[in-house]
Amino acid sequence: MSEFEPSETVYERPDGGRVRNWLLLTGNRNVLAGVLTVGLFLVLVGGGWVNVVPLRTVIQTGTHVERLFQAFIGSLITGITLVVTLNQLVLSRELGPLGDQRERMAGSLSFREEIEDLSGSVAPPDPASFLAVFMAQSKERADRLREATATDADEALRDRAETLADRIHAHADEVESRLSDARFGRFDVLRTVLDYDYSWNTYALRRLRSEHDDSLSEAERAAFDDLVEVLQLFGPAREHFKTLYFRWELVNFSRGILYTGIPALAVSMLGLLYIDPNSFAGTTAGVDTIVVVVSAAAAVATTPFFLLAAYIVRLGTVAQRTLAIGPFVLREAERPDDVDLGGSR
Repeated sequence: MSEFEPSETVYERPDGGRVRNWLLLTGNRNVLAGVLTVGLFLVLVGGGWVNVVPLRTVIQTGTHVERLFQAFIGSLITGITLVVTLNQLVLSRELGPLGDQRERMAGSLSFREEIEDLSGSVAPPDPASFLAVFMAQSKERADRLREATATDADEALRDRAETLADRIHAHADEVESRLSDARFGRFDVLRTVLDYDYSWNTYALRRLRSEHDDSLSEAERAAFDDLVEVLQLFGPAREHFKTLYFRWELVNFSRGILYTGIPALAVSMLGLLYIDPNSFAGTTAGVDTIVVVVSAAAAVATTPFFLLAAYIVRLGTVAQRTLAIGPFVLREAERPDDVDLGGSR
């Protein structure tokens, strides 16, 4: 891989793949929880179909099903209570004295003013358009860098600066076009900005500037610094919207647990109270109907856990892949094999 070739995006990691990325990041979390629920149902039905001991006999001679639904009831009540507590913790971030609220407002306005100083216009209010400002400024300042170094006597500097500027411009243009259709509240905005490789771009720019600093003109130094400034401001902006997205998702997750937990609790109670060896006589699609009913009840009772897993795996994946802020690359897969920029290593 060349020095300025784009490193892997979130969806192009060697340890990934379409199915893996759908499970970890891109798939709708409710759909994923539904797929896992149906999968468990099919596994349980399949187990009941091949089991040499009929489920009716198991219910008649033992307490396995009774214990199963008792465990579900206890877990669901505890889990719903914990989720309500979690929701309160998230909402507590929105509550506070007037001084704290003014400090939050001042910080937000101060950052927006910095971005407006760069762009020369009022920054848009919605996250996607706001982040698109960084893409537009990245392209504009990358073009300035290319123009500033175009007449430099150092051919190596010209070629490398042009390569880097072209890469930043093309990448920012792609991200900007994807942001135009993105909407906050879904994974669209965060998914798009995760693919903007500002960390490596910042490192490459700073290293290239450092290696040629003695021969750079003031205009060339200013062009490098202006582009680095935009990339450095993009870092905290991305982290801010990532934090907002996490809080948004935690609220959605808490609501989803309540929506699925109450029916799951009701189904578990019905299973505990009314399922006996004589229930649901007959067969369904060649399988004893009681097997289908118990399997469905167990799958429904497990849905809140699958919803928890679906949300946590996405939030955990995003958090792991965005641990560093600034020109730091933590994953080996994110680093080009060849980082020789012509200077010392």
